[in-house]
Amino acid sequence: MKKLNSLQDLKSLIPKEYNPEDKQILKRNKIKQSLQAHYSIKGRAGNPVIILKGFTGLNRNELRSLSKHIKNKLGIGGSIKNNEMFFQGDKREGIISILESEGHYVKRIGG
Repeated sequence: MKKLNSLQDLKSLIPKEYNPEDKQILKRNKIKQSLQAHYSIKGRAGNPVIILKGFTGLNRNELRSLSKHIKNKLGIGGSIKNNEMFFQGDKREGIISILESEGHYVKRIGG
């Protein structure tokens, strides 16, 4: 086996037609959404949570990749339940700016 001394050598092992799955999901995720960003602290011991509602036409993997993109960009935690995204903390402005830069319309509700 040949010793790999650089990233170029490592890149030679990957087939030319290979595309990572995450990039394919992000490319398909170009359906423009009309979303609602809810601010809520109810039932969470005073901790704020941002709930994104209104996703249509996206499957579970596309929602997961969009959520992962937002969480990595802002350094926050969150989850997906019933086609709604839950993000921990009051980072609504950051979430909205990321979604609007991708072409989605986001309406602020509450808080």
